[in-house]
This record gives sequence, structure tokens and C-alpha cells, in this order.
Amino acid sequence: MKTTIFSFLSLGLFVSNGQSFEAMEFPDITTTVSSSRSANFVDVNNDGWDDIFFTNGLSSGETNMLYLNNGDGSFTTITNDDIVEQSIRAVGASFADVDNDGDLDGYVVTWGAGGQPKRNYFYRNNGDASFTFEEDVAPNLTYSETANWIDVNGDQLLDLYITNSAQSLRNLYFENHADGSFLQRTDLAITDEVKPSRSIDWVDYDSDGDSDLFITNEGNHFNTLYRNDGPNIFTKITDLVIVNQERNSMGSSWADVDNDGDFDLMVTNWEDANQLFINENGVFTEITVSEIAEIGINSFGSSFGDFDNDGDLDLIIANSYNDAHFHNSIFLNDGEGNFTKVNSGALSEFEGWTYSAAFGDYNNDGWLDVIYANNQNEGQENSVYKNTGTGNNWLKIKLVGEVSNRSAIGAVVKVTATINGISITQMRKVEAASGYASQNSLTTHFGLSDSTEIQEVKVSWPSGLIEIFTIEEINQTYEFVEGSGTMHLTENQNFNFQIYPNPVKSNLNFKAERLGKYLVKIYNSEGKWIDVYSFESELNQNVSDYPNGIYFYKILENHQVIFKGKFLKY
Repeated sequence: MKTTIFSFLSLGLFVSNGQSFEAMEFPDITTTVSSSRSANFVDVNNDGWDDIFFTNGLSSGETNMLYLNNGDGSFTTITNDDIVEQSIRAVGASFADVDNDGDLDGYVVTWGAGGQPKRNYFYRNNGDASFTFEEDVAPNLTYSETANWIDVNGDQLLDLYITNSAQSLRNLYFENHADGSFLQRTDLAITDEVKPSRSIDWVDYDSDGDSDLFITNEGNHFNTLYRNDGPNIFTKITDLVIVNQERNSMGSSWADVDNDGDFDLMVTNWEDANQLFINENGVFTEITVSEIAEIGINSFGSSFGDFDNDGDLDLIIANSYNDAHFHNSIFLNDGEGNFTKVNSGALSEFEGWTYSAAFGDYNNDGWLDVIYANNQNEGQENSVYKNTGTGNNWLKIKLVGEVSNRSAIGAVVKVTATINGISITQMRKVEAASGYASQNSLTTHFGLSDSTEIQEVKVSWPSGLIEIFTIEEINQTYEFVEGSGTMHLTENQNFNFQIYPNPVKSNLNFKAERLGKYLVKIYNSEGKWIDVYSFESELNQNVSDYPNGIYFYKILENHQVIFKGKFLKY
């Protein structure tokens, strides 16, 4: 593998409105003229330092770009590897450990060329930051936009979802079979989508412990939401404001912008106002009077991150495709989900076209840095911005799945701390795509402002296990391995049931807070109904004969599902 090592030059310091960034110049990263699409902060060699990957979408074809972080303020350009050798018209990329071997594999989608659909590309990580293209994985010829990994069926293996926007519009789903192969499924509700689709978000919008699917659609179509109702069971939702407006939507990002414990939604649109929807227990309200809604240009990527470390999530919106230079849109959060536009500083003063933006901490100083994937007129240098903020405290957490998928995609981390005298719980999700055609670092980041002590860290793993972890010191990066924390007793204290212990070896307990006539239905990881039990107040059921693995349950009253979840049998 031929490599080039280089370090950076500073282009000056910009400070404004509580955020401070320095525009950096790295040979190759910020000097190569390209038509970039996807911006990704991903640690492909698992050394604890975020690397940088850009896809390129020149209409005539272009190779993608990978830069390895040397951990000393320099990067190495990878020039001889499968992942940077194909000359393709790439768009989105998604990285995750799909074979659970301890390193991140990648999937890159393409948007056809010359009036013909083209194949997408799966790259398996060889364990040494080199990649092998596997031509048998998801070889369909398509006009694809984005891809996103998630464990759809609860077998703790990451499956693949792909959006398409031209010719054959049906979106694609591939099931991971653990032997290196992926089976295309066409029999699920989520494979019925035949709109020109753009971005994919897997998010637990209704706080029931599983990942639902949100898709943005262009061409003045409604956006799409599928509620996850169990392994391989999805219900299309049509009665929420987030899916009943005709828009030309490009991208979306989900995050808890008001720190109230549920995920809110940002949608970017083409030639129309961008939209922020606040989630209150699964009911959404569009914020129509805001500086976010005042912008009606061509927006694509969006990304949330606490770049001033004050305990709330700020926002970058990437703007592109117009005859004029564009500035990107930078917003500071006041802690209650109200955003103020920042009009000065390095991030705001950039001129050109930006397709996507991503957050990551490339120098591991606890302050989120930013990369832009730029492409004005199919030829522009990309951008790297070093965060030079000081003063506020922070915490970073990397998750490692044991029963769950190794990269913990789909996990949710909650950190509670006293900030400015108020107890605040912040929430982050681990995701294999962030906004449209980009990916933030898989290491979750929390700004702590003046807080010097963490009250609680709660991790909800994709396996269903919920654990509490102890933080000894702030301003540190922690790695938490599934199963090493203290088990949290109940899956959701807002419901009227306790299910414990979880994980379980022999006897599983169901306890209701009120007397009733309940049925418990148990399903295996394939979605097959295997058992049913009845109880009125408490149930103690021996499950020792169940094979080890993940199981799903639904609790019914009067033939209605009133509670559901999953447990791990070991």
C-alpha cells in the first residue's frame, strides 16, 4: 500500500458567537480539486483516532479518498487500495463492523452514469486499514443516493438499506447472513417504497426501544416513516406532520435538540424552507418561526453536534447547487431547541458548494472538528476545520458490542450531569450515517459546560440490554464494552411493567403495576411466534430451554399490544 505522510498548515483563527474554528490546510485533503459528496469521520484502523473518507461524484467518474490519522496532527493519503481505486460516480457512504471482527467495513453507493444505472460497492476491512472490494455483495444496478446499516431483524448482525432516486425507484434491503453473504429481501413493508428517495435515518422516534425508518423523498413527495413493530415487521405511518407535507426533501438528521429525552427531526429541502420538527412523546410540531425556517435555498446535508461544549446540540446545514457561491448555515442552540444563525467565523464564511458535513474529533482534544465535502461545478477543494474552543468540559464514549453488533450501531447513550445548576440528561445515538451522505464519528460526544461530575451514564444496547456505567473523571474518552456495566432493572420506567432479569439465564419475570388480564407473546429473532403466557399481576416463566440469543415479546390486553420489548437469553 503506497502512502504519503503530511501535516497541516493553519489558515487563520476565526471566533464568533461562542464557537471557535480554525480553517486548516492539509496537503491532499484540502488541496485536491474534486467533486465530493460524502464526508465521513471513521476510525478504519481502530486506533482511537478518527480518519477521513470522502466519496467523489464527478459525472465522468472519479476515485474516492481515504486519509489515515497518524495521531500527531498529520494524515496519510491512501493511494493504492480497493476503496480508492474504482473510478465511479459515488454519492453516499456508510461504515460499520458488519462481520463483527473488530474493524469498520464500508459501503459506497453510486448514481449511475451515461444514462445507465451502475452497481454499488462493498469494501470489507482486512483488519489493517486496507479494504477488499467484494463484487458479490449487493451488486444491483441502480441510481442510488445513500446507504445505512442497522440490525433490522434482531439477530445482532447489521443489515443494509439503500435509497434510489431514478429509473428503478424501489429502495433495497439486504439481510446479513453472518457467512459473508447478504440476501436481498423484497417481502417487507420497507421494500415497498417506490418514490425518488434520498436519505435514510434509523431512529427510535417513539422511544419503544427499537429503530424505526425515516426516508426523505424528492419530487414533491411525502417523506416516509416506518414504525418498527418487531423483527421484520414495519408499519407505515401516515398521520404525523413529518410525513404529510409535499416537499423536495434532500436530507434529514435526528437528535434530541431540547434535551427532553426524545429525538427531534431536521429536514433539508431543495428551493424551499428547511424544517425543524420538535418531538413530544411521538407527536411532532413544526417550528415555522425560526431562523432555520427562514432559509429557502438548496440544502443537502445536515449534522448535529455540540461544537461549543455547552451541553446542547448545535447544527450545520450544507448548501449546494446554484449558480452563485453558497455559504453554509451554522446555528447555535440555546439549550431549549431554539437556534440562532451564526453569520461570521470560518464555518459560516466558507464559499462554494457543500454536499455534506460531518463532526469528529480528529485531534482528540474533546472539541468537535468539522469536515465539508465540497463540489462547486464538479471541481472544488474539501475543507477541514479544527475546533479551537476552550473552557467548557466534555465527555466522549465509544461503545463496543458483545451480544449486539460490534460497532453498537443503534445504541443510545444518555449522560446526566448538573449544568449551570440544573440536572440535564443529554442523549446521543450511534449511527452508521448522519444526515444526507455523511457520517459523524461513532464515538459519542457530550459537552458538559461547567459540570465537573457525571451523575449517570445509561447505555441502551441494540440487544435490549440496558446498563449503567460509572465515570471517574470528565474531559476523558471512555470505552464501554457491553456487559461490563451495572444492569438496569426495567426497560422503560414510563410503562406499567417490569421485565427482569435481562439478560436472563433461567427464570424471566413479568410484573404489572396494576391488576389486569394480560397475554405475553414470545418471538424468536426471525419473528416466529414460539410461546404465549397469561398472567394478571406477576409471571415467573422458566426460559432455560430457549437457545441462547435475542427474543422479542409483546404484552397484550383486550387484544391490543400495550407494551413490547426484547430480552437476551444466555
